[in-house]
Order: sequence, then C-alpha cells, then structure tokens
Amino acid sequence: MNVLTILISFLSLFTAQAFAHTDHALGDGSLHTFYHITFWVVFALVVYKGYTWFKKKNAQKN
Repeated sequence: MNVLTILISFLSLFTAQAFAHTDHALGDGSLHTFYHITFWVVFALVVYKGYTWFKKKNAQKN
C-alpha cells in the first residue's frame, strides 16, 4: 500500500506540472503533443514492467 501511495503522489505531481507548463523549445504545436504522448507511453511501460517484475519477485518468494 505504501508503494501505491508514493506512485499516486508522484503521478499527481508530474501530471500537474505537465499540464501547467508551456514549452518554449517545442512550442505548442504537434511536436509538443507528440513529446507528451511519447513521455506518457514510456512512463506507462516503466510502470507496467515494474509491476510485472514486482509480481514475479513475490511469486518466487512463495
């Protein structure tokens, strides 16, 4: 449960920052949108891999 709380805290922190900023290097066009889509896809993959690793590690303990 503690890991879930930390994950939700970081997710809310980074989501609020992502929605609140303007990016001067990428602008507000399609490149900026593509960057955010790529970031969140990679983020989701890392969370998924972490979950499967944690689940596999717990299964090996039992």
